Amino acid sequence: MTPPAARDLAIHVVPVSPDTACASVFDRLLSEPETRSIPVVRNGRPVGLVSRKNFLITYARMYGAELYGKRPVAMLMERDVLIVDAGTSCETINTRARNAFGDMRMRPFVVTENGTYAGIGDAARLMMVMADLATARATALEEQTRRAEAASASKTQFLASMSHELRTPLNAIIGFADMMRLRTLGEVQPPRYQEYVEDIHKSGVHLLNMINELLDMAKIESGHVELRESVFFPMDVGLDVLRMLRPSIADAELQLRVTLAEGLPPIYADQQQIRRVLINLLSNAIKYTPAGGTVTLSVCVCGPDDGCGAEGMLLTVEDTGIGIPAEKLEKVLEAFEQVENSFTRTRSGTGLGLALTKAMVEAHGGRLWLESELGKGTKAHALLPSSRIVTEAPARRSAI
Repeated sequence: MTPPAARDLAIHVVPVSPDTACASVFDRLLSEPETRSIPVVRNGRPVGLVSRKNFLITYARMYGAELYGKRPVAMLMERDVLIVDAGTSCETINTRARNAFGDMRMRPFVVTENGTYAGIGDAARLMMVMADLATARATALEEQTRRAEAASASKTQFLASMSHELRTPLNAIIGFADMMRLRTLGEVQPPRYQEYVEDIHKSGVHLLNMINELLDMAKIESGHVELRESVFFPMDVGLDVLRMLRPSIADAELQLRVTLAEGLPPIYADQQQIRRVLINLLSNAIKYTPAGGTVTLSVCVCGPDDGCGAEGMLLTVEDTGIGIPAEKLEKVLEAFEQVENSFTRTRSGTGLGLALTKAMVEAHGGRLWLESELGKGTKAHALLPSSRIVTEAPARRSAI
C-alpha cells in the first residue's frame, strides 16, 4: 500500500483574505465550532493561518473587539506556517514539522497544489498515519528478522552437514596420499608422480583446514561452543606453537621475537582453543609480513592502568607487515572479511581466521582487538579476564 501524501490529509477550509476584518473572522468562528484553523490566502497563495484558540484568546480579552474588530485579520494571523505541496509524503511532512516546531508538532499545516491553496492538513491525522506506518514497519522488520534467523539456521545446518560429508572422503584422500608420499608400500613409479602426490596431499590438507574453519564457524553461529577447561601455563602453549610455526617463519624469511613477562601465572581455560588463538594470530602475522620483517609474541599480566581496559592475561602478536586500513579494522574481525580484496589478494584463506579467534576469546569472557597502521604493521591483542588467572598455583617459566 502506498503511504498517504499531503493531499490525502488535506481538509478544504474556506480561506479568508488578509484584508478581512477580524470581527468577520470572529463571527465565523462562533458559527463554525468545528473549525480549528482558517487559512489566510492572497491571490490563491497562502500567507498565514488563523488559529481558533489563539485568535479567540486575543480577541475576547478586554478591549480586544474594540482594538481589532475593524482591523484586517493579517494583524492576528500566524505567519510561521508550514506549507507543503500536495504530493509531499507524510514522512517528509513529519520531519519538516519536527524541525520547524520542535515539540509543537500538533500544529496544522497548509497544503498547496502547484503553489495554490488546496486545504488544511490535520496534524492529528498525520500523527495517526505515522503511528500506523511505524507499526507496519515494525511488523515487517519482525518478519524479516524471523526469516533471516530461519535462513541463518538453515545455512548453519547446511554448512555443518556438508562439512561432515566433505571431510569423510577428504580424510581418505589425505590418508592414501600420505601413504604414497611416505612410500609405505614402495617407490612411486614413475618418480615424477611423487611430485603430484605431494601436491595432492598439500592441497587436501589445505582444503581440510578450510572445511574445519567453516564447520567451527557454523558451530559458533549456532551457539554450540563448548569449553574443555583445565589449568595450564599459557607460555608453554605459546612456545609449543612457535616451535610448530618455526619452519613457516623460516620459509617466509622473518625474524621471531618472544617477550614473556617473568613469573607468569597459569590460567584456567580451554587449552586447545587458546592454542588455536595463537596459531591463527601468528599465522596471520606470518602471512601478511614481507620477507625481512619481524613477528613478535608477547604475554603479560595486564593491570587496570596498562591501557587494556580491564585486568587479565594479555596475549599480543605484533608484525611489521602490510597493515590494515583504519576503516577495515572492525570489519576484518567479521566472518569472511580479509585485508586484501578479491582483485589484490595474494594470500589464500577463507577469511574466517580472525572471526573464529574473536569468537574463541569471547567464549572465555575476553576481548580481541587490533591496532594497525597501513604499511607499518599490526598488533593483535587477546585479553583473557582476570577470572581466568589462577593465582594460588606456583608460577614457573619454560624455555624455548
